[in-house]
Amino acid sequence: MNKQTVRQRTYSFLELGSFAGRKAAVFEGFMIVLILLNVAAVALETVDSLWQAYGPIFQAFDALSIGIFTVEYLARVWASAEREAVPGDRVWERRVRYIFSPLALIDLIAIIPFYFGHLTGLDLRVLRIFRLLRLLKLVRYSPALSSLARVIYAERQALLAAMVIMVGLEVFASTLMYLAEHEAQPEAFGSIPAALWWALATFTTVGYGDAVPITDLGKVIGGVVMMMGFIFYAVPIGIIASGFSDEVHRREFVVPVGVVDDLPALKKLPKDVAKELASRVRSVTLVPGTVLTRRSDVDNGIYFILSGEITAFYHHRAISLSAGDFLGECSLISDHGRQPASVARTRCRVMWLDSTELQILMSIYPALLSELKEYASQRLIGLVECGLLSGEERTEMIADYDHWVAVARSPQM
Repeated sequence: MNKQTVRQRTYSFLELGSFAGRKAAVFEGFMIVLILLNVAAVALETVDSLWQAYGPIFQAFDALSIGIFTVEYLARVWASAEREAVPGDRVWERRVRYIFSPLALIDLIAIIPFYFGHLTGLDLRVLRIFRLLRLLKLVRYSPALSSLARVIYAERQALLAAMVIMVGLEVFASTLMYLAEHEAQPEAFGSIPAALWWALATFTTVGYGDAVPITDLGKVIGGVVMMMGFIFYAVPIGIIASGFSDEVHRREFVVPVGVVDDLPALKKLPKDVAKELASRVRSVTLVPGTVLTRRSDVDNGIYFILSGEITAFYHHRAISLSAGDFLGECSLISDHGRQPASVARTRCRVMWLDSTELQILMSIYPALLSELKEYASQRLIGLVECGLLSGEERTEMIADYDHWVAVARSPQM
């Protein structure tokens, strides 16, 4: 695997999360706990007895947290030079674009009140409400929160339509209640805007009880409004719940495009092809001892190892594969039983590209075949040098690769 620069490793560690390995996953967990502890500390500081007894500890914890958040923010700004470049731009332009991105602004807002308070001499507890904005940092580390935001945006038209219907029903209900109750209760239903408060409380099934109908007609209208509330307020909830379920299910398998760029066999992919590949692959987590491939597998796709170690057994010889390698291509290029069985030695994360999606990608980017063959050929040379493969076996596998490439590029495909 090609060696990465410190900046590239920093970018992968901070931006790719658990895809960058276990240490990055631990760091994400630590940051989530730190954010939640900060929110808890803000709440506990409002208890005078606790503040009097542990004020210095609260202040020290706040300063330590700010130090960690500041280092994280600066590291992200520095490493943002590794983000996808726009043709013709420069490193500082990439950093400026990142600084003004929503997540970067949230990171900045989380630390600014601390420095502002010290520079202006204000009581830091006055800025407590702004410290609660650190909770927004969870958006970066919590897939559920970011998924919810995407669901709301994706379903915005359906939600807007449901909202228009609900507002219309509330206005209609308040108008009917005004006509039915304004003479009997002018103080509660003396106008349509006054009756609108009752309609809102009744539609949402809250029913504060500060305004209730007393006429027979008003009670009938109230009963109908209550039933309509159960029906129509369930509509946006159902829209969000359905979209959220689909989004969470999809996110279980999503792979960031940066992960694709880091794989040696895919280094030469154009950015648009890498994005297309990232949208078509699935991420699979394996526990030690999990069988990934079997000798009987045929046309099962390719598995790229993102983290961990896998052992492939080729003719009873154990071949160790690690992050950056791929396997499974033998089931595609040959029908001679050369597909090795493979087992996860450690906890692994692999990226699976099934054969159907592979064929689609090869039609979009035919050079993908040659690049996979080139990487595999170099790997075969290393296996021969280590004594894990014979020269004859390597020659046979190269011939299979050539045949696969030729068939895939034939007009019949």
